[in-house]
Amino acid sequence: MRVVTRQFAGFKSILLGLLVVVLVIWLLIGGPFYIVGPEEQGVVLTFGKMTSVSGPGFHFKLPWPVQTVRKAPVNVVQRVEIGFRSVESGGTTSYVGFTDRDMLREAQMLTGDENIINCSVIVQYRIGDISAYLFNVREPDETLRDISEACIRQVIGDNAVDAVLTTGKLEIQNRTMEQVQEMADNYGMGINVVAVQLKDVQPPAQVSDAFKDVATAREDMQAYINEAEGYRNQVIPEARADSVTTVNEALGYAAVRINTARGAAGRFVAVAAEYSKSPQVTSARLHLEMLGSVLAGSRITVVDRDAGALTHYNLEGGM
Repeated sequence: MRVVTRQFAGFKSILLGLLVVVLVIWLLIGGPFYIVGPEEQGVVLTFGKMTSVSGPGFHFKLPWPVQTVRKAPVNVVQRVEIGFRSVESGGTTSYVGFTDRDMLREAQMLTGDENIINCSVIVQYRIGDISAYLFNVREPDETLRDISEACIRQVIGDNAVDAVLTTGKLEIQNRTMEQVQEMADNYGMGINVVAVQLKDVQPPAQVSDAFKDVATAREDMQAYINEAEGYRNQVIPEARADSVTTVNEALGYAAVRINTARGAAGRFVAVAAEYSKSPQVTSARLHLEMLGSVLAGSRITVVDRDAGALTHYNLEGGM
């Protein structure tokens, strides 16, 4: 009888211990309280129906199975990775990229001019409506990944390979962000897309050297274009300045010639008027003035054949 009593007491102790453990787990998981982190929001479900949304802090609720709580980080910018995966280990982050077969299959895309390109993309988003994020779509992270992959493939398919590799990246990122946000709103996912970033864009390894040669040739072409534009920007202002100088000189010369001609015409008119009054006097005066202007710079010597030995008279400074 004592042996049975001891066995029953031991079983009772084990059962009591199990009950205590179950009670502690129940209190921690489905008990009358819960804690929401500083970057989270909590949704309280009463018999599976959403009844309230709670912010960060310590809260009370009805025990499970009456009420349950689901949480999500609404104040954190999360991201979806396409074409690569980041792996954190020991405080360091490593990346699995195009060398992995699954990642390469996810990253390979077709451009508008039918070239294959390897593209890894980061889509950053923030939860805007926690109830829509948790209940409107099943597995919202995977759904957003599928939406983002479909959008980036469509946008890259609308662009040539040169634009994807060089000048069109910003436009591709903006268009992809707009399309992802539009599709997410159509699905009622309750997220806000913050940014889309093309992390790495590369041609396939088999043709990488050829693409590098093309890129080098394109850079050389752009360098020549920039040099020619610089020369043009230098020569054109100089030519314009020279043309302005030439025009101004021509205008000045024209003004001088016109004024000289007007002065000569005025003088002729004045002489004509005087000539009409006294033709003989005016004619003699004009004749003397002409002789004076012609002989002004000449050396004058008078020859007198009847003067004997002195036949030459120098009129400059006396006999």
